[in-house]
Amino acid sequence: MTDNLPATMQSTPEKREIALLRAIGLDKASPEMRELALAIADRYNLDPMLRHLVLIDGKPFITRDGLLWIAHRSGQFDGIKVSRPVRDEKFWRADATVWRKDMSHPVEFSGRFPAGAKNDEEMCVKVAESMALRRAFNVAAPTVDERWAGDESDVIMPRPSPALSLAEVARARAEAAQPAQDAPSDPEPVVVVSVPTMCGVQATDGLMAGAVCILPAHDSGPHKSSDGSWPR
Repeated sequence: MTDNLPATMQSTPEKREIALLRAIGLDKASPEMRELALAIADRYNLDPMLRHLVLIDGKPFITRDGLLWIAHRSGQFDGIKVSRPVRDEKFWRADATVWRKDMSHPVEFSGRFPAGAKNDEEMCVKVAESMALRRAFNVAAPTVDERWAGDESDVIMPRPSPALSLAEVARARAEAAQPAQDAPSDPEPVVVVSVPTMCGVQATDGLMAGAVCILPAHDSGPHKSSDGSWPR
């Protein structure tokens, strides 16, 4: 008969406990966080299998369903009401009111959730409900929906890039299709060659008349022609 049962039912109680922890995600938590999660579940009589308590980043948090479970089990829950969510520039906002039979005044609290996030309007309602329920029934353990609410800087919503017009798209494609122009090369350096001033004196006597001296003007020696015929 036992051969037809699931493997977890054929195993020892320890193995069944491990399988249950794995099913609700507690097997991946550190031993300390696992003990804390189980202690919180025991303190408020929560059922992790019904997701009354979940682990996020290895830490336990009570869910909105867990808070409703606590409220109904108390015998004092007398109703809850949430206003219609309203959106401003950054957040969806809503107000939740919780009544208890043993209190003369209801507990009211506001909730918000970043506009543009996934299921932002519905999440705003859950945040408002969680905040009001937790205060109405004195639940000190942290809740899922309030993880970011204490510090607005924790919520960084990416701003979508503005859509390009057809003209801007066409211009961008045209610019991408143009070949890149070579950068102008640096001009070659100009080499200045200093040419010495020639003497240029011409001979006036005898056969050497008209010969020109090719020596520099500052040369102190005798004149000399290019063919070496002057002087003789």
